Amino acid sequence: MDVTTSKGTIQGYNGIASVDKKHQIIIDAQAFGEGQEHHTLQPVLETIKDRYTRLGFSKNIYDDGIIVTADTGFANEANNQYLHENAINGYVPDNKFRSRDPKFKNQKTKYGKRTDYKKTKTSSVIPASEFNLDPKNKICTCPADESMWLKNGGLDKRGNYKLFFEGRLSKCRSCERKQQCMTNPESANTRKGHGRQVSFILENKRPPNYTDWMKHRVDSDKGKLIYSHRMSVVEPVFGNIGTNKGLNRFSLRSKEKVQTQWKLFCMVHNIEKLMNYGTMAA
Repeated sequence: MDVTTSKGTIQGYNGIASVDKKHQIIIDAQAFGEGQEHHTLQPVLETIKDRYTRLGFSKNIYDDGIIVTADTGFANEANNQYLHENAINGYVPDNKFRSRDPKFKNQKTKYGKRTDYKKTKTSSVIPASEFNLDPKNKICTCPADESMWLKNGGLDKRGNYKLFFEGRLSKCRSCERKQQCMTNPESANTRKGHGRQVSFILENKRPPNYTDWMKHRVDSDKGKLIYSHRMSVVEPVFGNIGTNKGLNRFSLRSKEKVQTQWKLFCMVHNIEKLMNYGTMAA
């Protein structure tokens, strides 16, 4: 199966595990090999619900105060709608939630680079706020009072209504403020160069959606506290299986065999937990 990763598309499977916070016991394990992780959230949560109902623990485990957290790989509009419509107390942040949190404004990576590197890189040029925008007529003029052309306008991938303008190349080439206005002013001198580009998100151009609902939950103080525990709950489990148990990659073919291998390793993890902490967990 083709799986999209940070290194491109490869043939392989994702091992998905749902972990209990209190004891780090895996309560559900499934292997998927169909693209990204988005589509796996609903079947995993439905499987957990059906299992606990079948075992007689609860008619609907999500009515019993259960909190569900998942990483950004599961964030999309369909999953947020599913959580909302089924009254599941879930927290699934989008991949921009850190940039909205003031605590991470000056955070550095392990390589010493700021996480807001792109913002730092462009902060020296004239910002888009200095451009004159007429949203009603979709007209924009630059700080040199030159009109720009509307390159694109409409909803972006996140559902925001955005207007994208570009300076006319002939004007940008001869502009006295080129050095202060463009990140790469020399590109304006090339045959395939571009003038200064700016974009604006227009408010109230669409009704609120389920992604807005989830952003509000994740960005709240309660949401930040709840989601901060996810790393210490599930990541040690994957670390144990991958590092201590040696499952760095699946060694079998076909989804059925991969599913068996993944569940076997997860079962060994659970047995080890019960062996070492069973008395305390009880």
